[in-house]
Amino acid sequence: MKILQIFNRFPWPLKDGGALANFNESKGYQEAGVELTMAALNTEKHFVDYDTLPEQVKAMADIHLTYIDNRIKAQDALLNLFSKRSYHVDRFISDEFEKQLIDICKSKEFDVIVFESIFVAPYLAAIRANSKAPCVLRQHNIEYKIWENLAQHQGNIIKHSYLRLLASRLKKYELSMLNQFDGITVFTQTDFDTMCTDNCKVPVGIFPFGVNTEKLIINKENLEMPSLFHLGSMDWLPNQEAMNWFIQEVWADISLDHPTLHFYLAGRNFPVEFYDYNNQNNIRILGEIDSAMQLMNEKAIMVVPLFSGSGIRVKIMEGMALGKCIVSTSLGAQGIDAVDGEHILIANTADEFKEKIEYLLKNISEIERIGNNATNFVRLNYDNKVLIQKKLDFYRQLTPNS
Repeated sequence: MKILQIFNRFPWPLKDGGALANFNESKGYQEAGVELTMAALNTEKHFVDYDTLPEQVKAMADIHLTYIDNRIKAQDALLNLFSKRSYHVDRFISDEFEKQLIDICKSKEFDVIVFESIFVAPYLAAIRANSKAPCVLRQHNIEYKIWENLAQHQGNIIKHSYLRLLASRLKKYELSMLNQFDGITVFTQTDFDTMCTDNCKVPVGIFPFGVNTEKLIINKENLEMPSLFHLGSMDWLPNQEAMNWFIQEVWADISLDHPTLHFYLAGRNFPVEFYDYNNQNNIRILGEIDSAMQLMNEKAIMVVPLFSGSGIRVKIMEGMALGKCIVSTSLGAQGIDAVDGEHILIANTADEFKEKIEYLLKNISEIERIGNNATNFVRLNYDNKVLIQKKLDFYRQLTPNS
């Protein structure tokens, strides 16, 4: 099978969940024998130099990168207020990238073309005009849902109104595009149900994040037991919201009762104000780290207090594969068919988070039991090779004469 993947950013380096989700998908295609072409916007924020990519990454596919400076600019955001277009989507529109995609489609024939997120949907018309291949939208998240949730939890009336405006415009665009694809894939049953509610009429397949389990190696040699940590990109507003809430509503009390317990925060692009927390109440802001696997192996309890977002949390899947005991909101754990109390602990309020964490601190053996159960659960249900084969079967059903 010949596949073209279109990205709003190239999935390297593997510093966040979005990059991991895309890279594992591409790597899975390659290992399944797919002839893969990858075309990506090379954004200022996530810029990669092709020449410095590892050889094994270059060998995965025929890679095409097109630079775009799509940083949020005050003047552009202000002017957008006087239009009816989604600023989220407009930031990813590039005439040069469209030309690149047209040239690729004219030079190659594909069996399927995968659009990695709604933010590259503006290129669908150009693809349609130059390729007969079925076009599939891979919905990592129901994006407008994220911004609706952020608006709902925003107390400042001006910010609340602005976030609602952004959400409504993004929703209008997102819904307008769904039935223009030949098929859609989502990560979770929740997102599948949203697709149905949003009157999606094209085939929709549910394919959770696939974990390369053989590359996630458990090593407890330097495990700090007990300890808490959070790992995630801190330029993503739901993570900022989650960490501010957790530190103020949960950690403030836990740290008083457990003065020697440490809480570690790691991820790229921390806002400057987060460093005010550093070294207060045993909080350690690590910033961007070299190895997520090393951090997970060295810390004990992973907290994921997300209240906004959709899709599936890649870091939870990897944490479970590495035997971590995870305390998460229901939203954070959505799409993962884990059982509360067996593979994961679910908490949705400050009191529930404090209760579950206190339970673990008083019953250290439970940290290991739940972590071991999580490892076995992921290896049995979310192996990437199995999921990729199922996805390729879904694509074949969309392909004429397949």
